Amino acid sequence: MRARLANEQARLHELVHENDSLQTCLSLIYRELPESARQAFGLMSSLPVGTLTDWHVGGILPTSAMAGGVCDELVGVGLMEAHRHDDAEPSYTLHDLVRVFAREQYADLPPDERRNAEQRLVTAYREAVVYLAAARAPELDAEAAGERPGDLDRETAGSWMAQESERIRWAITRARRLGMEPQGAEIAEALTYFLDDVNLSPDSARYLFDERSEQRTRVIRSLRRGRAEVALGNNLPDAALELFLPGGSPDPAVTPTARDRTVIARAYAAKSDYPAALDHMNTAVGELRTENDLWHVQISLEKLGEFQRWRGQPEEAEESQREALRLAEGFGDRRAQARLRRTLAETLGYLRRPEEAAPLLEQAIRDFGVLNDRVWEARSQYALGKIYRLLARRQDALEAYDKAEDILGPMGERQWLGRIDNARIRVYVGMGRFDDAWASARAALGLFRELGDDMWYAHTQRDIGLLHVKQGRPDEALAPLTEAIEVTRRAGDAYAEAMARHLRGVAHRELGQLDEARSDLEAALAIYRGGAYEWNQAVVLHDLIPVLRAEGASDEADRMESSAISTNPAFVRMPGRDGAQAIPDEE
Repeated sequence: MRARLANEQARLHELVHENDSLQTCLSLIYRELPESARQAFGLMSSLPVGTLTDWHVGGILPTSAMAGGVCDELVGVGLMEAHRHDDAEPSYTLHDLVRVFAREQYADLPPDERRNAEQRLVTAYREAVVYLAAARAPELDAEAAGERPGDLDRETAGSWMAQESERIRWAITRARRLGMEPQGAEIAEALTYFLDDVNLSPDSARYLFDERSEQRTRVIRSLRRGRAEVALGNNLPDAALELFLPGGSPDPAVTPTARDRTVIARAYAAKSDYPAALDHMNTAVGELRTENDLWHVQISLEKLGEFQRWRGQPEEAEESQREALRLAEGFGDRRAQARLRRTLAETLGYLRRPEEAAPLLEQAIRDFGVLNDRVWEARSQYALGKIYRLLARRQDALEAYDKAEDILGPMGERQWLGRIDNARIRVYVGMGRFDDAWASARAALGLFRELGDDMWYAHTQRDIGLLHVKQGRPDEALAPLTEAIEVTRRAGDAYAEAMARHLRGVAHRELGQLDEARSDLEAALAIYRGGAYEWNQAVVLHDLIPVLRAEGASDEADRMESSAISTNPAFVRMPGRDGAQAIPDEE
């Protein structure tokens, strides 16, 4: 019987017992429906499965005012189920068997009736998504309907677009079949402003954001940028750059705009070219401010803060991210606020202010949970683990990493799994669990090697150098630390380079190679002095001052120590700290 019911199209015809038939029962009900209810019932069943509202039904009917009566009719005869939540508008669902029946009936309607209903629904989707996108792209205000479609709220636009993503794709493709290409392109254009909320594959984006039949420069630019953003989201930065930098094309739609530059900057960052990323993002922010394009100012400031942090400018990073968070709060976008709390917390961790960072991450995790955004919830757990590590809450850090892995592992997010393994290394070192630290290091190295991720491979090599130093093998630490320094220096990741140079300086000191130790420690100190890294400066000074004394430069060492005592409270809090013995990231 299960095999006979497997074919959805034949399922209703199998549900017969003697003279009783579900098909006949549903047909008797359907026969008594008014024409408007039949149209709505049939087209709703043909859409991708999901919750329905009065807005969906009103979009199908000749006038939206008919929606309430039609919904009441379908619920009253049992063809549709109503769900009510507090004071919210009711929502509706169709039982699977009823949906199969409705599709069969819809296929038998006259072609003109089906076409008219589908045109109306495509138009309704166009009005809805353009209205929502206009809050993020002000130039679309002129294209949006004068009145707010239904009860759509721009503050929850991202969640609505995510919930409706399958049907929005239906509207784009159906528009092309109905000869409504301009409307379909406008729906696709609006979708490009919600790619943080909707996941697409590069092939899907190539189809949905096809610009071949489009003549409007604005739309072409948006569709092309949408394809580039999806390519970036799928770790294809070169494919993203090719869409903007085709070698001097005279096509005005190819000339990068300020919005394009934000994507170009992110692509360079994905290629570990942080100087180029920072340069493009700074240019984009300036141009977007001039254009008063506030949504994209917010997006670009978020990323600018990350690039500034990587380039050793944490104070500027905090300033950028706090401004972005204020803008996101003004827009009322919960997802953007949660994402910005997460990235601001990471910057506060760099600035050694973990007490401020932890509540920001805990709030972000709660928000992503409400939004059912499991990926960003997991990434926030990962970030929280790093903050707990700074607070010496090591077991809490491991539990946060486990939560992140439990979400990202089944999703196949291998790069993030490698990052989680990498993060565990320092926690295990702090707990004296060196076997576990080595197991995590080997797992991370293996993943990054398979993925061809040179930057994170280098970060893990740095931590392997740390393990060798901690276990009294400074000679074996030099090679992995040197590799880490070379890779991070080429990429322009100043902070990561300073971390590796500090550790190599300690290794050289332990080997009695004082000139090399001084060179590395002074280079690390210079990088940290370029930003507000007082804690990092303090730990390097505690390792550099003994090297100077061992070299006979006692006067210089005394001056350096005296200056640190008077200007750097972190230095005073950790008397006698030795980088070869101290617990990583703790005083």
